[in-house]
Amino acid sequence: MEQDNILAASGSRFVSDALDVVWIRFVSDLDSLNDSEGFHPEFAHQHFGDNETIYGYDDLAVNLYYSDASLFLYPELSYSTVVSSVEKDMKLFKEDDVIKKLKNQLPSDQMNMMVDTKEQFQVLLAKQKNFKPFGELITKFTAKEKCFELYKITESSPDFDNFLGRVQSLALWYIDAAQYTDNTDPLWMHYFLFESKANDAGDGSRAYSFAGYASLYRFYAYPERIRPRVAQIMLLPQFRKSGIGAKLLNAVYKDLCSMKEVLDVTAEDPADNFVFLRDYVDCINCSKLSEFAPEKLKGGFTSEMRDAAQNKLKINKRQSRRVYEILRLRCTNMKNPVDAKAYRLDVKRRLEAPMRRNERDWKKIQRALDDNEYAQFLTLWLYFLAWTLAINVGEIIAEVPKPNYVEVSKLLVSLPFYPSEGLIPRGPARQRRLSTSPP
Repeated sequence: MEQDNILAASGSRFVSDALDVVWIRFVSDLDSLNDSEGFHPEFAHQHFGDNETIYGYDDLAVNLYYSDASLFLYPELSYSTVVSSVEKDMKLFKEDDVIKKLKNQLPSDQMNMMVDTKEQFQVLLAKQKNFKPFGELITKFTAKEKCFELYKITESSPDFDNFLGRVQSLALWYIDAAQYTDNTDPLWMHYFLFESKANDAGDGSRAYSFAGYASLYRFYAYPERIRPRVAQIMLLPQFRKSGIGAKLLNAVYKDLCSMKEVLDVTAEDPADNFVFLRDYVDCINCSKLSEFAPEKLKGGFTSEMRDAAQNKLKINKRQSRRVYEILRLRCTNMKNPVDAKAYRLDVKRRLEAPMRRNERDWKKIQRALDDNEYAQFLTLWLYFLAWTLAINVGEIIAEVPKPNYVEVSKLLVSLPFYPSEGLIPRGPARQRRLSTSPP
């Protein structure tokens, strides 16, 4: 918007960066409102435009209080001065209606999820003491002395749809281009992670705090299979950097592996953090397969590796090749010129493969064209090939080993695998565990 550009360029003290002034907080009762830990969002363009700025307030703070289990919202603004009371020349631009902008991004059928007063919020906080997670409990795990429970939901209901809408309103702050899913589509499936702790009532009941979720869409795979695609995955900031993300993703994979109809799992336009997490979890799980033993990795990528990753771990073919390259990097001494060259050439062959045409393709082209047309096509193809190879040579120099490969490889060495066991347990219990549902 032109107005946004003018205001952002003006450097006015009444122009605030939304990523700096918005605080997201999670509370279980009204007493913790003032001392609750706050977290900045990662994205604000869906609420405040491409420049992610809020105009009209000096010393602005936007506190968004979420009930930590049911995820109802109470917004609270504080500021020292509003522009209309100070700068008369700036009245051309009215201060932003922050509350209205927040409401505009709520689900159309969930406008009541945001309340205006502390009294209304207190009523919702009292009700959430009886909150129970939706769906089927599929596994439990601990991390940093905290207990977590993972629930799976495959069927919609009015109450669940409302809860999902509140969750996804939160995702707008943490997932770029996040959107609300169509709850009428039966092909969606969702996993929800909650921290579970003893209730203060002392009656043996549990209190829950929302920690994260994953939404997958079950695409059809010929002839009678499905290919789930991870569309959204989010872990709240207070639960990050403690291994919970790896355990969450691994638990989702483990549940999908128990479904015979699942061919493999893909991801939709994954963010860098998710790519890193998936690489780490997949590498840990593949390293437990005999097909990915170090001595076999040095022999190159094989169909046995690809099939084992897909059949046992539901890893798609493209990702299994990526995992192979990371694991091979891990067991390659890059200071040894011979080993380093072998690794680089192996990656180079993979980069060049899409540009190669086999002999049969060229013969088909030659039969379809006369000599003049074929000569023109060949000239254009050679120009394209030279241009493409120049780019790929640059990729090889700059990215092999790829920076992300190196980081994942280091992580595999320096940190323990956070999930207590991978998808393929060691020892004789392997087949038995693969055939049973997660605890």
